[in-house]
Amino acid sequence: CTDTSPGHFATTGSTQQTACAPGSIAPSANMPACVLCPKGNSAASGTACEECEAGTYAASEGLSQCTLCPHPLSSKSGDVTCSICKEGFYLQDASALLADVFKNPTEHCRPCPPHASCAINTTLETLGIPRDYWRASLLTTEIHECDASDHCSGSGDAADTGSSRRLAASDGAGPGCDLGHTGPLCEWCVSDEQYFSRAERGCVDCPTAGRFGVLAGVVVALAVTGVFLYRALARAEAWDRFRARLDIVESQVGFQPKFKIVVSFYQVVATLGPVYGVRLHEDFTRWMDIMDAISFDFLGLTYPDACIGSMRARLLISALWPCAAFLLIAAAIACHAFAQWLLSDRTDNLRRDLVRATQSRLIYWAILVAYLVLPSVSRSIFKARQCESFNVDELTGDRRSYLVADLDVLCSADDDEYRGLDAYFWAFFVLWPVLVPLSFLALLLQIRRDVRAQR
Repeated sequence: CTDTSPGHFATTGSTQQTACAPGSIAPSANMPACVLCPKGNSAASGTACEECEAGTYAASEGLSQCTLCPHPLSSKSGDVTCSICKEGFYLQDASALLADVFKNPTEHCRPCPPHASCAINTTLETLGIPRDYWRASLLTTEIHECDASDHCSGSGDAADTGSSRRLAASDGAGPGCDLGHTGPLCEWCVSDEQYFSRAERGCVDCPTAGRFGVLAGVVVALAVTGVFLYRALARAEAWDRFRARLDIVESQVGFQPKFKIVVSFYQVVATLGPVYGVRLHEDFTRWMDIMDAISFDFLGLTYPDACIGSMRARLLISALWPCAAFLLIAAAIACHAFAQWLLSDRTDNLRRDLVRATQSRLIYWAILVAYLVLPSVSRSIFKARQCESFNVDELTGDRRSYLVADLDVLCSADDDEYRGLDAYFWAFFVLWPVLVPLSFLALLLQIRRDVRAQR
């Protein structure tokens, strides 16, 4: 008797050996029968089974070669089916049944979204997000470029579903953000002692409270200096001649109306974006950057919003500081009139003249203050309703909106902070964007005859 060779078999009484059929092997000599290769393997030779390479599969026993996965599926080495997505695609629903994925591959494997990387076996949750990009959760393909922040770290853990962005920060960093940063597009700070600076493109420490004292001192010093200069110049004959010439030039050119037109135009343009969502081309608005101070944004010019406190506190300050400024001006005018009364002979005619003059000055300053601050105050009021929405679930289409002025607040009825802004918003909305323009209209109607007569 002769021994059979590996890859062959012979039954009792055979006169010659027989080669194993495709898909079966005889790994050693003198095999009475060939063995089928198990699932996930193929009989590349008659002596050994080999695992299917990645991208191929063997769904049954006894296959002579592995089958290529249908587009856009792939597989791991030794797989019995194709249940993962190939490079450049991602699995949309990781909980889908393997059989359903194999049956409907194009429904489950989707092309890699822009700004993401998809290696083999990528799922929606494991999308590769590069640095300087951010997404609101692991269940969305909506990927945003971080235009204002240098602290978007790219791929991160799942974002929280609570109302506070600070609660999303673990180990001092929010999902997809560097240390100390959190929130949408990493434009919010984990620490209450910091605020996000667009100029620095990151979180910086809040200024000390003494900044208000310094600003107040500067304002008082400028006011006192202005009063003394006015008093000194008023006594000089050269000043009288200069004022006379200036009055002639002003009457011929009309500086005051032109200045009002420029200020009004700037304030209208500055209000279009935050209030109405209209954005002019930067080539048209760039030349007005030097006029930012005309916006009279008290908070923006003095102290970062995020360092003041809650959105409710900021809304109160933004809407009420012009009233406080007018009260201070009114007190100064009243004190000046009272001092004139005390230093005079206190006649009834003088008293009536002082009362009329004081009333005229109060009306003048009330109109001036309201005219200058109305756009900026209205813009601050509408910030309580300006939200930005982000997709958080690709399958359900759910979105999450954040208050742009305070990314710690969700624009949702379930958020206590946002719900508490309703009463303040409507009260100040009626006071400023509604009543103040109506007051201007009433005053214009009252003096319309004089205006038409050009008096």
